[in-house]
Amino acid sequence: MSISPHFELIRLRAELALVQRMNAGYGFADRRIPAEVYLRDDAARERLGRSALRPKDTHADQRAEIEAALEAAEASWPEDGTGLTLLCDRFGLDAGERALLEIAVCYQLDRDSRELCHAIAGSRAARLYADVTAELAPELADVAELLRVSHPSGRLRRNGLVDVDDDTRPATSALSCSRRILDWLLGDERIAAPIDGLVALFAADATIDVHIPEAVEAAAAAAAERLDGTTAILIEGPGGSGKRALAQHIAASIQRPLLAANAGEVVAILPEVLREARMRGAVLYLAHAEALADNEGRAAVYALNHDPGPVVLSTRRGGRQSLPIARAFQLVHVPQPNLANRRLAWSRGLDALDDADLGDNAADALATRYVVGAGVVSEVVAEARAFAAAKGAHMNRADIEEALGRQLSIELGSFGHLVTRRARFDEMVLPDDVLDVLRSIIAMVRERTTILESWGYGDHLGISRGVSALFSGEPGTGKTMAASVISGELGLELMRIDLSSVVSKWVGETEKHLAKIFDEAQSANAMLLFDEADSLFGKRTEAKSARDRYANLEVNYVLQRMETFDGISILTSNMENAIDPAFLRRINFRVRFPEPDIDERAELWRRLLPPGTNISDDADFDTLAERFEMTGGHIRNAIVRAAVIAARDERPMRPKDLIHGAHLEYEELGKVMPTFE
Repeated sequence: MSISPHFELIRLRAELALVQRMNAGYGFADRRIPAEVYLRDDAARERLGRSALRPKDTHADQRAEIEAALEAAEASWPEDGTGLTLLCDRFGLDAGERALLEIAVCYQLDRDSRELCHAIAGSRAARLYADVTAELAPELADVAELLRVSHPSGRLRRNGLVDVDDDTRPATSALSCSRRILDWLLGDERIAAPIDGLVALFAADATIDVHIPEAVEAAAAAAAERLDGTTAILIEGPGGSGKRALAQHIAASIQRPLLAANAGEVVAILPEVLREARMRGAVLYLAHAEALADNEGRAAVYALNHDPGPVVLSTRRGGRQSLPIARAFQLVHVPQPNLANRRLAWSRGLDALDDADLGDNAADALATRYVVGAGVVSEVVAEARAFAAAKGAHMNRADIEEALGRQLSIELGSFGHLVTRRARFDEMVLPDDVLDVLRSIIAMVRERTTILESWGYGDHLGISRGVSALFSGEPGTGKTMAASVISGELGLELMRIDLSSVVSKWVGETEKHLAKIFDEAQSANAMLLFDEADSLFGKRTEAKSARDRYANLEVNYVLQRMETFDGISILTSNMENAIDPAFLRRINFRVRFPEPDIDERAELWRRLLPPGTNISDDADFDTLAERFEMTGGHIRNAIVRAAVIAARDERPMRPKDLIHGAHLEYEELGKVMPTFE
């Protein structure tokens, strides 16, 4: 839509302002002479101009001609409005605000309007001044109205439409229009810095490839009917459940595009994001809205509360309690996807793939193994398709699962690190009953969908999808290695939690850290490994001090989160008796790792020694196992010590090096060293 009608209107009004001066007897003489200063008060103008020769009403014909042109321009105004009219409507501007924005736009884009404004401004620098706009628009003639529309808290400046260079003299300060507004009015649809790359725009008629359950879709449609500039919609649900696709569906239902962003990434520049959304008439979607609760989000919340357009927010389960927004919001809850919905999501996603070699019943298999929402499914399919296209091969199941691994990656910062080594069952030397329990853990994870959902144990007994295990035993008996075996068998990331970073002396900080750990692990479908868990999951004590009470609160909080955690958690401890009994009741598997006997120690020496050493045939592993009573972890250390001895002497490893390394490890353990005959 053209904005040229505005140019004509502002030019004619500027011409009329100049002709009015000429009819009052003023030309363009030196303004430093008092008699040549143009005054709007008739009595003052008469007193100062009494000694001057002032021909008056010399341009009456021109004035009549300009007024007639103004009347014709207003009568021929486009019925469907202009781009600038549409912009004003979208930002909810009143008459005074519209007039000021219109003048600012025309000053920037129309050369004649700019020159006429400079002429009206007199000898001042070539700028658009607030008092000049008062002569071009009847709506701004009153100085109080002019100050109102140009106030810092007004819609023009709050939304970044107009800038004022000096608030200490607001009636005569210079004004300018936002560059982004000018670009959009001229047809530039690009998203400009600083928000480019941080937002995504979806057309109102864009295809939505994410499966949305019928009940959720109906709730969203009902909320969309009541959506306006004073309310908001809050979508609450687990990560990856398709909340953005649901927001896109809401926007499409009211025939608007969607501008989507992550609240945590744009909290510092949210006014610019809001301006972009309003300018395009889009529904703004802010994911992870809980980020607005931080101190740096206060300015963003203020802008959001005063924004005139529709807003959709999303947060994870339980996140709405921390939202600081003043808008009333309608809640749309997205539940954890059940097996039926996961099958539908995978079927819809995989059906869109062409020439993919996924095997039989791929949708059922993926839905059963991975508890992920429709949003994750859509992103995984898109990523796998792009990866297959890049390597020039047909997509297969491995591509899908590799993309799933990338999507389900977990980020915990200083609270934990990724265990990259995946041990195997054939590397472990454990009693058969222990190995059998480890296989049962794996089976429960793989078959929990069948047990809890298909067979109904989850609803009937109130059992969560979480699987937990306590591994107890002396150091070096293979507890951490067993956890890595389980993660390797299940194809899941294993995060080892650093409890020294989690536990804080500040009240409430430990719970906050644990909440982040459990939330991230649940969203990423990852395994958590709490080493030395008795330091965090220890028994509650009698509250004799404030510190005791807060420590008990931490334990109570962990108990509650463990009860609702849907992921996989492994706890290891050297002191099982120190674990709070309430934890033990909530743990699915309790595995005791015994110290290895002679035969098991001999097997550990064989398996832990790398094949490249080439001394397996010469070493007497049975004697080593008999003489040195060590666990697998210490045997590994002894082998490393032997390798250091050989490398220091610049020679291959010898059987005697193993004996020497075992002696050194025994010294470190403080044990009495055995003697060889």
